[in-house]
Amino acid sequence: MNKKHLTVKKLDISNLPDVMNLQQKIISGLHPDEQHFILHRTEEDYLKSLNGKSSNMLGVFDGEELIAQTVYVMPHNGELRDMPEFRPDIPNQDIVIYEAILVDPAYRGSSLMKRMLEYIENHALDNGRKHSMIQIAIDNPASWINALHHGMAITKVDYDPNDGVKVLYLEKRITHQTTPTLKQDNKKTYSLHLGENIHTQIPALFNKMQYLIRNGYHGVCLDKETQSLIWQQQDTSRTNILDFRNIMQYKKVSSL
Repeated sequence: MNKKHLTVKKLDISNLPDVMNLQQKIISGLHPDEQHFILHRTEEDYLKSLNGKSSNMLGVFDGEELIAQTVYVMPHNGELRDMPEFRPDIPNQDIVIYEAILVDPAYRGSSLMKRMLEYIENHALDNGRKHSMIQIAIDNPASWINALHHGMAITKVDYDPNDGVKVLYLEKRITHQTTPTLKQDNKKTYSLHLGENIHTQIPALFNKMQYLIRNGYHGVCLDKETQSLIWQQQDTSRTNILDFRNIMQYKKVSSL
């Protein structure tokens, strides 16, 4: 493993065997309970991205070895895009969608996701795109924490309409400027502690995140020191007092 000579490039049909091998390597290394994090794509699925007009693939190589890959989509107006349930108010021509980000376990912690997202953003900006988005299973905190580090914000928490999986929707207004940090302005903020073992907290976190979204908050960054997710209120006219004791009452009412 040589991390000194990593290169990033768009993939084409010649890379299909490497793409399939990397997917299988990653899936084989996962616990059975974790394998649903990854969409098991077929060769035909990947060919659509390797040869597609809207869908593209990006890879990171260590020498000749493919160690990370992602699919990203820049849909055209009039085209049925992925995640039509999320931000339908934004025209297709302004959007870039991140999908299927896979990293060889031996290279985790090498900021490969960050490098790929930066590359895709630059490509998207060159093509007139202004807004990036991604959907991530809440059971996969490593991925959504990485997306937060990249400057994306959690703006929707819901169930995937296709398979019912609990998911987070993150988005970001992209520019050629450096990603801004959280501004300390008059907006209200809330610190949501993620716990020592995030996976055991997932059910409670999902309910709390939904509650925060309903009260006009977006998850904007992670405080590493306290291991807390920082939420910022977007609508300053709202005066709701956050009290998570209301969550149980809400669940009882909504289930009637």
